[in-house]
Formats: sequence, structure tokens, C-alpha cells
Amino acid sequence: MRILFLSIIIFLVGSLSAQRQDTTISKAIKQKWPYNHVYPLVNSRYPSYPLMTAYILQNKANRGDPFAQHELGIRHLTGQGMKKDTTRAIYWIKQAVKRNLTSAWFNYAIMLNNGIGVDWNPFEAYNYFKAAAKNGMPEAQFVYGIFLTDNLVVNRNFTEAYYWIKKAADQNFKPAKETVKEFQKMGIELPRKSREDDETINSAPPALVSATVTNPQTAAWGKDWELDFINLEKDTVSKADTRKYLEMILEKNNSDLKEMLGVQKFADSLSANDTTGIGLINYAVSKGSPEALLISGRAFQEGIIVDKNIIKAAVNYIHAFRLGSRKSVEYIMKLVQRDGFFDLLKKEVDKDNSDAMYVWAGLTALGLDYQLADEQALELLKKGVKQKHIYSIIETGLCYYSGTLVEQNKEKAIEYWETAEALGSAEAKVRVAFAKIQLGSNDKKNIEVLETASEEGSVSAQAALAYCYEKGLSVKQNKAEAANLYRKAAHRGSQAAFNSLQAMYDELRPNDDEYDIFEE
Repeated sequence: MRILFLSIIIFLVGSLSAQRQDTTISKAIKQKWPYNHVYPLVNSRYPSYPLMTAYILQNKANRGDPFAQHELGIRHLTGQGMKKDTTRAIYWIKQAVKRNLTSAWFNYAIMLNNGIGVDWNPFEAYNYFKAAAKNGMPEAQFVYGIFLTDNLVVNRNFTEAYYWIKKAADQNFKPAKETVKEFQKMGIELPRKSREDDETINSAPPALVSATVTNPQTAAWGKDWELDFINLEKDTVSKADTRKYLEMILEKNNSDLKEMLGVQKFADSLSANDTTGIGLINYAVSKGSPEALLISGRAFQEGIIVDKNIIKAAVNYIHAFRLGSRKSVEYIMKLVQRDGFFDLLKKEVDKDNSDAMYVWAGLTALGLDYQLADEQALELLKKGVKQKHIYSIIETGLCYYSGTLVEQNKEKAIEYWETAEALGSAEAKVRVAFAKIQLGSNDKKNIEVLETASEEGSVSAQAALAYCYEKGLSVKQNKAEAANLYRKAAHRGSQAAFNSLQAMYDELRPNDDEYDIFEE
């Protein structure tokens, strides 16, 4: 069965072009993957403005007109037609919310889910999306359906999600129409009757946690917001016809392949040759992309594009696991269970093959093989260190940092990673920066390292940056941005990032049966 993987970015952008009802408020749902569309959301009642018209809008808002209040809030939020002021924006939007304007519920929910001017609260956002969906707003029906797929706010319910997304599709909302096809491919059927009543909601849902206005200078405006089913079991490289699939990957255009590998931008030093399919995969491997490591490992395992090399395949899989890829464990286990694997491994270790020594030590450290004592595994790693084998150096640092195979010593771990960084390891540079942040360094260069590496495809940098935003380490605390980054890393297979994301939700989880999540 194909697993549904939906991703949406929802944001508000004021639009002052006059139409029959004038689109002020926004272009709200922009589908980044697998779609690329922007859709107008809400039409305003008031045409676009000279100063006098703004004065009239203010008067109408003061007299309680919810459309004027909503529009005034959006204009203050975006700075279109009047001074940008997040505090006033939230005030006026909340006034429209209290007067039960469905579009205000929807936009306020976006703010809650993104921490835009208010505290991040996906549970309260869910309530407003749900209310707007019941009032027939197709954008809200679509988003509410997505909430029912991710198992973070409420229990996953694909059937109910299909019901609501189908309602949006029936109103000709294009992202919903395309998503319906995915449900159909999964073999999901519509329920005979929704478990949710379709009655119109006549009053705003009660707040679960009151949202408070934050410093307007730090409002997270224009940031990506993704809601989707996070599938940690997603097999990005497994196909019956592996050769055909790998060739298909290499045939992708540069933009699609970058997105698949988690690369947002290239390093300035990247050469033209590095932007070919193979070059881009190798680039992403060097930057710490678990997706690229799994693809590279599969290529070595099957001898596709490169010479067959089981040991190098194992190197890639183990390193992908170290970067958080749960899927890589399946590949490692299948590999080590093959007849002759350990015979080959021992033979290469006897030749002082640094890749082989790293693999055997890694299997021991991960608890996947018990033929070696801890001291023997550590000795193999240290032989690799002497040979300047970067992965062995990084792994030795990890052992010291976590206290695996050796007594914990974080300062010594950083020394190993600094050695690997000096040898050109981008991943080691990330580990050094994050370790220093965790040990109390306030050097902004460390955050800059994480930001750059995250954009270049490092999933560990992405998760580390999320942690910094969650805890307020070297950056201003921003729970919404932390959740956004954790989610992106989780999509890429990082179990640790997903666990952190789930913990953030659990901290806010209301004491209500509706929000109890059952383990799958």
C-alpha cells in the first residue's frame, strides 16, 4: 500500500488588487510537495485604498464590522496600506474571531499553528480549523483533513481525513482534488457518515490555552508550515527493480533531486560537475543527507552506477543510521544476514581496511553484533582514526560523547570531531557547533554553521537547530520554528526529531479524551 505523504505550507500574504470583493487577506495554501500552486483565500469587502479609505476601514472596524476588523488586522500584520504592527494586528483579528467570521477563524488558526504574534498552540489551531471546516470553508476542510493524518494533535483517522478532504475537493479546491487521488490509491473508502456532524458553527470554539501576544519584532511571519503524515518507515530507495529506480532518480531534474535529498541550496564552492545527478548525490552524502546515504548504499550493494562493494554499502547504511534514519536499520540487518558477509568483513579487517573496521565497530556499538568485545571495537575505530578515516573519527567522538564503549568525555568527543572537521568533514563541523552550544557557548558562529548546513542537506543540523529554537539556546526561543524544523527532519526519517516533535505536542496536550494519542 502506498503511504500518504502530504505536505502543505500555509501562510498569509496581503493582496491589494481590487476585485469584486477585493482580495486583501491572503494567498493561503501553497502546496510545496508534490504540488506547486498558490490559491487566493479570502475576499475582503473593501477596495484598495488611499488614506481616506483606510480611515473608513478603521471606523467600520471600531463599529464592530468583522470584515473590516479582519482586514484591518491583516493589513497591520503585513504592513500593506498601513503601519506594520503585530500587536494591533492580533487585536483586530481576534475581534473578528469573536464575531464569528469564519475566515478570521481560519487565519487565526494559521497564526496559532505558526506562532505568528501568539504562542504556538496547534491544539487551539486545530479547534479553529475544525470549526471553519464545518462552516463549509474548503481550505479549512482540507487542512482539517490533514490534521487527521499526522497523529500528533488527534489520533490518525484516514477515513475521516478522506471525508473532509473530499468535501474540499467537491468545492473544486485543487490541492484537495489531487490529494483525493492519493487516498484512492491507498484503497481508503469514504465513511457512510462522518463521525463529525456537519452543522454550521455559530460561535468561536473555546480557547484551550489562551494565546498571548509576543514581541512584534520576533513574529515568525512567512515561515513554512507543514502538516502531514510523517512516515518514518518510508522507503525512499526500495523498489523491486532497484536499477530502474536508481536510474529514475538520476533522471530527475536538478530541483526535484535537491528536494528529494533535503538540499535547499548548494555551497558556493560547488562545481558544475557536482550538479549532475551522481554529483548531487555525492554532494548530499558529504553534507549528511540520510536520503543520499541510503541511495548511495543501495547503489554499492547492487553494483549500479558504481562498482559493487558490500562494505561501502554497509558504511553508508550505518552512517545513515547515525544521522537518525530508522529505515537504514532494515538495510543493515538484511546486509549482515547475507551469507558470507562476516567472512568478507573479517577478511577486509585483517587487511586494515578502514571502511571494514568502521563497519564492524559500528555494528558492535549499535548492538547489532556481539562477536567483538567493546575494547576490540574501540581498537578498530582507533586504527581507523590513525588512518584519518573520517567516519571512524566521528564515530569515536560519538562514543566519547554518549559514553558508548568508553567512559563519557564530551570535551574529548569535541576534539575528535574537530580533527574530522580539519579533514574537511561537514558533518563533524555540525557536531562541533552543536556540542559547543549544548555546553553553553553563545558564539553566534555556531548557529550560523547549523543554519548553513541545514540548508545544504544535513538532517542532524536541521534537528540541532530545532533543539536550539525549542530551548532558546543561542537564539530567541521559538516553539513554532522548532516544531517546523523537527517536522522537516522527521519527514526525512529522523526518529529522534519525531520524538522531540511529539514531546513538544505532549507538553501542550489538553486533558481531554479527544487529544489522547494511541500508539500504533
